[in-house]
Amino acid sequence: MAEPTDWRSQTTERALNRLERQGFAWEFLRRNPDYRSDYDRMRGTPASPPSVSLPQRSVAHQWGLRFPDRSRSLGY
Repeated sequence: MAEPTDWRSQTTERALNRLERQGFAWEFLRRNPDYRSDYDRMRGTPASPPSVSLPQRSVAHQWGLRFPDRSRSLGY
């Protein structure tokens, strides 16, 4: 996961102030080091050993994530 921008910069502060609840919650969550660690392990990034893997559902449940508009197959 890419490093988020510094929330203390004026540009970022203005952008955060324009967000609705869901967007602000996401910005807060993605800056959480524990979430970032879980995400990296789930994705199998080099930041974690390949033997460690967390099912996506477990990570989503732990962090209270919901995906109501899941993408659908286009039938190709």
